[in-house]
Amino acid sequence: MSPWQEDTEVAQLHGFDIGIMPLPDAPWERGKCGYKLIQYMACGLPVVASPVGVNTTIVHQGENGWLADTPEQWTVAIRHLAEDPERRRLMGAAGRRQVEQTYCQQVQAGRLTRMLHEVMAGR
Repeated sequence: MSPWQEDTEVAQLHGFDIGIMPLPDAPWERGKCGYKLIQYMACGLPVVASPVGVNTTIVHQGENGWLADTPEQWTVAIRHLAEDPERRRLMGAAGRRQVEQTYCQQVQAGRLTRMLHEVMAGR
């Protein structure tokens, strides 16, 4: 794999089978956003992530991926996904739908516009 470059990032992600986001449970990591998970899911990848911070609201256990805390949980989650292409496909599709319904620019722009209108209206 070549070094990271913005213009090839999406193509590289499409070459993955599973998106992973291991994090220690520490204050800095609890404050991180789940951008990497959202990127993986936008590319139709199932995810395995540490149950830290916002990851617990992005990952729907068994639907779009797995939350894994211990080495054993990581091993089981990755093994299940690695051995079952259909499960990877279904979980990846569920993650993609979640991104389209919740995190995409079009949805978020509408939310931001409504919030700004409410603020300007004094609500």
